[in-house]
Amino acid sequence: MTNGVINPKLLFAIRMVLASIWLYNGLWLKVIALDPHHLDILRSVGHGTDPVFLSRLIGSCETLLGCGIISGLFYRFVSYFQIGIILLMNVVGSVFGGGTIPHPFGLIISNLPTIMCALIVAQYGPGAYALKIPKKKMWI
Repeated sequence: MTNGVINPKLLFAIRMVLASIWLYNGLWLKVIALDPHHLDILRSVGHGTDPVFLSRLIGSCETLLGCGIISGLFYRFVSYFQIGIILLMNVVGSVFGGGTIPHPFGLIISNLPTIMCALIVAQYGPGAYALKIPKKKMWI
C-alpha cells in the first residue's frame, strides 16, 4: 500500500478469496454436497421446514452473492451486505441452533478474516478486473 492506495490486483485477489468462501459454503456445502452439519443446524432452526430445501435455498443465495463479489459491481453495498449476512447467520445459528454449533464464539472469531477482507474491499474498491456499469449520456 502506498499513499492510501492498495494494489488493484491485490484487491482483485481479496475479492476472489471472498467469492470462493461464498461459493464453497453455498454452492458446494449447501447445494451440491448437502453437508450433514449444515442440515443439522437447519433442522434445529427451520421449524419444520424441509432442511434440504432450506439448504439449497440459502446455498443458492450464497452462490449469487459469490457471483456478485466476482463481478465487482456495487462493491461497497455487496461488502457491507456480506458482513451483515455473516453476522446474522452466526447469531441465528448460535442462538437458535439448539447446540449444533459447539463453539459459537469460535465461529464468530473464525469469520473475522472474512469480515476484514470485506471491509478492505468496501474501503478501497473492487480493484482490477471489475465490471463497470456504463454511464448514461444525458441528451438535453
